[in-house]
Amino acid sequence: MKVKILVDREKCYLCGSCVAVCPKEAIITESEEWKFFPERCIGCKFCVLACPVGALVAKEVE
Repeated sequence: MKVKILVDREKCYLCGSCVAVCPKEAIITESEEWKFFPERCIGCKFCVLACPVGALVAKEVE
């Protein structure tokens, strides 16, 4: 199943927890920006579980 990871930019403080656990490097944080690469994502949702502030949500896509 494919997912798209959505970030709540109000909650996210770019701590990098999601980046650290992603096995496919589908998320990066650059300077003050959070980026998601859906073509790399395998849908494991480790990033959602790792976020200490609940800023990430996995949305199923086709």
